[in-house]
Amino acid sequence: MFIELIYPLLFILVALIAGNNLSACTGAIISSRIVSRRFGISTAILGYVSGFLIEGGMLKAGLLALMPVHTATLVIIALLVSLIVFVVAHLARVPMSLSMTLAMAVVGIELAYSGFLNLQFLSYIIIFWILSAVLSVVFTLVTMRASYRFLANSKIWPMVRRIKLLLIIISFFTAFVLGANTIGFLFAATLGMLDQVYGIVTVVAAVVVGSVLLSKGELRRIGNEILPLRYVNALIIQMVSVLVVQAATMLSIPSSNTQTFTASLYGAGLSYRTRMILKKPMFIIILSWTATAAISLVMGYAATFTIFHPL
Repeated sequence: MFIELIYPLLFILVALIAGNNLSACTGAIISSRIVSRRFGISTAILGYVSGFLIEGGMLKAGLLALMPVHTATLVIIALLVSLIVFVVAHLARVPMSLSMTLAMAVVGIELAYSGFLNLQFLSYIIIFWILSAVLSVVFTLVTMRASYRFLANSKIWPMVRRIKLLLIIISFFTAFVLGANTIGFLFAATLGMLDQVYGIVTVVAAVVVGSVLLSKGELRRIGNEILPLRYVNALIIQMVSVLVVQAATMLSIPSSNTQTFTASLYGAGLSYRTRMILKKPMFIIILSWTATAAISLVMGYAATFTIFHPL
């Protein structure tokens, strides 16, 4: 009975991830009318599914390092905590990372259930999260400034056509690494609990439903907020995000497209010498990420302790 609850929870979370992150993956090429909305959503779906099927298994080692003990109840607690934090943060318009949320929830659950804490791997993950944000800012800043010098000596219209094509390709890979890392990490939490084929079908169906039905608001937001980005800016920002998240996937570290994308946006802003950068929004985002991760750990610990160690 408990195991059957995992399927709908997995479906809902994957659908929310697919819809909520579609704007960061293909929103730029849709809102700038490089491609149609249907083509952009199809590109994101193909990227999500390809990343999940090809590289999603790489996150299994990271999940097992944090949660070596697997039971249906523990998995359900992890999924429920992640879903609650995700929904509350989304309604409150608070930035958050599902990868961070799930990872910290798993840490709290395992600590309450068995007393196990892989401090070495947890430290490894946290250091990577910090470094990935810093490196995203630095790489974007350096690449943006180098691109100005390169574009100054290029023929504008042929270069614009090449950049548009590259932007479509990098948008696909942005969705690809999200499917591999975030969705792959989420699916890894259910391994051993679900029938493999039914689990994969659930994820693929959720990706399609979430991308088609839950992305409208996010695409509207990207059109209003990120459309002013130049093609080159969008290309470099997404390229840096892809490289960082792909590195995390290969190291079996849960990472966040949202985190690297936001950090890269900040790096792009810093590349303009005459542009004023507001520091307060960035501090709020960092505080929100930290708070949601801490809340997930506490909720996971409290729920597990209450169920398995009642007073």
